[in-house]
Amino acid sequence: MFPGSLKIGRITGIPVMIHWSVALVILLVASNLLGTAGLAATVLASVGFLGSILAHELAHAVVARRHGVQTLSIDLWALGGMAHLDRDSPTPRADGWIAVAGPLSSLVLGVGFVGAAFGLDAIGISGAGVSTLVWLALINGVLAVFNMLPGAPLDGGRVVRAWRWGRHGDRYRASREAASAGRALGWTIAAIGVWLTFNGYSSLMLVATGIFIAVNASAESRAASLREVLSGTRVGDLTWFGVAEASPDTDVDTMLWQRSRLGDSGVVAVREDDGTLSGLVSEERLLQVAEFERPIVRLRSLAVPFDR
Repeated sequence: MFPGSLKIGRITGIPVMIHWSVALVILLVASNLLGTAGLAATVLASVGFLGSILAHELAHAVVARRHGVQTLSIDLWALGGMAHLDRDSPTPRADGWIAVAGPLSSLVLGVGFVGAAFGLDAIGISGAGVSTLVWLALINGVLAVFNMLPGAPLDGGRVVRAWRWGRHGDRYRASREAASAGRALGWTIAAIGVWLTFNGYSSLMLVATGIFIAVNASAESRAASLREVLSGTRVGDLTWFGVAEASPDTDVDTMLWQRSRLGDSGVVAVREDDGTLSGLVSEERLLQVAEFERPIVRLRSLAVPFDR
């Protein structure tokens, strides 16, 4: 979940979160439409815009569920939406279908909005409502095309990953290849945005989008390398059982000797006579006690209570 997000409900059991930055996008949409389309059409366009993004992410979630992958949440924010899946796709084929589901849903919505606009026009209804439907069709078309650009973290990058994974059989290598394509794509978009800005066009959003794609592609590449290193590692392989136990009247000198007997115990849990654990003493704290004081200093005086 993005910091600053609020839960607005559940769809098919999936929590839907909305980030405060969505308000900025709605204000931008409203400022562009309110003067020409009117209040009702502007509200319809804003709701349709958010609904289109939600439908895009929900399509990912539904197809993922069909392949045994659950969705932890759907987040809506300034640059679109994100379906957080609980695991990687089981096969390249599943990976590809999950990725392409979102753009396909946007394409279907775009065709549906165009059909509705033509239908209203055919029966003699025109005006701001029809124009809004055409605008929503255009927006969904842009969403479909933009998300299919071939580079992570966009859906097109997931398709590239699925294709490369299917070709050579290495999921992690395929993720890095898609991330490399994403970095190149992101910096190209950012460069185009800078060029347009210097030529009199307001393209800061394009620059921000390109940088976002490039930075997240780099993060995905690092994550893929880390997952490859940890592949097959179990939690038990990494668990450290380095907690000793002693009574509160045990002196530091005895505890340090016990440490050498028990092995590398970095922490001592202090247990009272009634069996309750009252606090912890770190090995570092034991070693800070002056050597001549160790026989007389008790763990009771060094222990940090659990409530602290």
